[in-house]
Amino acid sequence: MIDFTVKVSRTGIEEGVNIIPMYEDGVPQPAITLPENITKLIEKVAGRDFKGKLEEVYSIPTMLDKGPERIVLTGLGRRDELELDSFRRAYGRAAIRLDEAMTESASSPIVSDVFDLGSVSQSIVEGIILSMYRFDRYKSERKEQKLKHVTLLVRDESALGKVEESIEEAGRICRGAYTARDLTNMPSVDCYPEKFAEIVYEVGRKAGFNVRIYRINELERMSMGGIVAVGSGSIHKPVLIELEYDGTGGRDGSPYVIVGKAVTFDSGGISIKPSEKMEEMKYDKAGGAAVVGVLEAVASLKPPIKVVGLIPCVENLPSGTAFRPGDIIKFRNGKTAEIISTDAEGRLILADALSYAVEKNPKAVIDLATLTGACIIALGTHASGLFTNNQELAEKIKKSAERTGERVWQLPLWKQYGEQLKSDVADLKNSGGRPAGAITAALFLSEFVGDKPWVHLDIAGTAYMQEASEQKSYTPRGATGVGVRLIVDYLIHEAQ
Repeated sequence: MIDFTVKVSRTGIEEGVNIIPMYEDGVPQPAITLPENITKLIEKVAGRDFKGKLEEVYSIPTMLDKGPERIVLTGLGRRDELELDSFRRAYGRAAIRLDEAMTESASSPIVSDVFDLGSVSQSIVEGIILSMYRFDRYKSERKEQKLKHVTLLVRDESALGKVEESIEEAGRICRGAYTARDLTNMPSVDCYPEKFAEIVYEVGRKAGFNVRIYRINELERMSMGGIVAVGSGSIHKPVLIELEYDGTGGRDGSPYVIVGKAVTFDSGGISIKPSEKMEEMKYDKAGGAAVVGVLEAVASLKPPIKVVGLIPCVENLPSGTAFRPGDIIKFRNGKTAEIISTDAEGRLILADALSYAVEKNPKAVIDLATLTGACIIALGTHASGLFTNNQELAEKIKKSAERTGERVWQLPLWKQYGEQLKSDVADLKNSGGRPAGAITAALFLSEFVGDKPWVHLDIAGTAYMQEASEQKSYTPRGATGVGVRLIVDYLIHEAQ
């Protein structure tokens, strides 16, 4: 990862390469007061070659005898539309341009006239680090990252500590996001359930959280009928992975429980999917991968809370031993479901994990799952669907979404939709048909959380870059790692 330092600079400019954030308003204006000679250089291109649009980048060689050798302008967009995510995107794009230009180091002043200094500096660092991510382990030739060092400039020495703290926090969170992206991007041949569990165990050993793996015999004894059924078609047996970080020293037995769906490959099972884009079904483990990233970041940040992660992990394949439409499955909490489609498998494994989560007397339960194509139809790829039985918890998640740029949009859980899940032979059907598919899937899950505060995040549209996805600088092709920064932000604010 890139090395960051903080330095006091009265001018906001250093020797070498300097990144200058610019607003789009009218003739683009620097977002910070600069020395007159630098301002004159910028004025020659502002409004002509450079408009200041979000993620627009323009490089100016200074030709000065003393001072910076190059100014790199990066657009924040309109000032009245400024978000923290604007800094991630602008600095992410600038970092990509510098890396392509073989630039090893750069400096940049921090702009804090709208948001607080800590939030801006954290967003800048996140944008730069996340934009440098590459999943290239399977390529015979790998491109070396050239950008190695970035110095953030502050005008006041009293701000050094706050910015240094934000940089450190951002780096730890981004490492979790990298882990989530890596796990999600890995092909299923190298990341089947048992292998996924082994990787998680190693992450936990290095990061400092505990990992326990429940294998098939234990899952059967624990009445995890959903996990066992969905994994029954593959030679790779299902597992349930339990992760635990306890920053309370054992003083508080009520954890925050984060549950993530991990289907290492989803063919649809007997209800097999069309072949087109089936290769994308390696991304069906993104929810579970996010849980690993969350625990890695939390263990590194060490907040005084207890967090448990639960990852039901399966491979959904058709075979002579696979579960079938028409089967009836019994879950850990005793409820039963008639199988209408084996391609509605995510809710079946989550049902067991959520039932188990409730037994831990949690403060809150949050699950993340690439659950339904219907959520993509409803919200596209710009937001994750949010469903809840507790509005207070939902509002906290929404605030974290605003801060992190990982957008969510709440959809209803009206009981009328439950009519679609009624079965003649079981407590529930596992599919309510096409209408309101994301809502009926969430309603199915709600049957397994009781009255515990719960939020379900359907990340089907946001877990990886798709054709309709917004091209943000810090989300390269493939997995986005969505959920890691969002949930960590929520947990950190809860700890405070």
